[in-house]
Amino acid sequence: MLITAIRLTAATVCLIAFTGAAMAAESAKPRKAVKAPRAPLMERFSCRTGPNDEQARLIVEVVKSRPMEFAYYSRLGTSVCSIHGRRGDAYTKWQDNGGGKTEVRLLEGTAQLEYRPGFFSIKFAEVGRMRFCGMEGELNGSVEVRSKKPECALAGVFD
Repeated sequence: MLITAIRLTAATVCLIAFTGAAMAAESAKPRKAVKAPRAPLMERFSCRTGPNDEQARLIVEVVKSRPMEFAYYSRLGTSVCSIHGRRGDAYTKWQDNGGGKTEVRLLEGTAQLEYRPGFFSIKFAEVGRMRFCGMEGELNGSVEVRSKKPECALAGVFD
């Protein structure tokens, strides 16, 4: 009986040791890192806000997380404003600042572009309305668009 108890104790000790070793080996395996969602290779944004006599539109094309082209159009009564920029054209200078942000120097003023997958924002600063819109003053406002939403979010573009 004493020998059986010693064997049972030895078997239990071995079982506990093997289980501990197996758990240690399992926890020592490198875990797979969770990958962040990737941006699509090409993303197009388009939005329109307001009735025909007071509306704003924005169309943007982003390739490999870099804005490549934008077109802004607004109408306030009989006044029409149109600003277009394409990477590499003769009328704009593009500078990528990292983190999805790009600065575009226009003929008069600048446009700050910000891109995240599913979201695009453009902020105009000191853009001469006479050159692009045929009216006095400066355009200092922003337009935001989200994918799968037809409406733009506007701030200050009609001021």
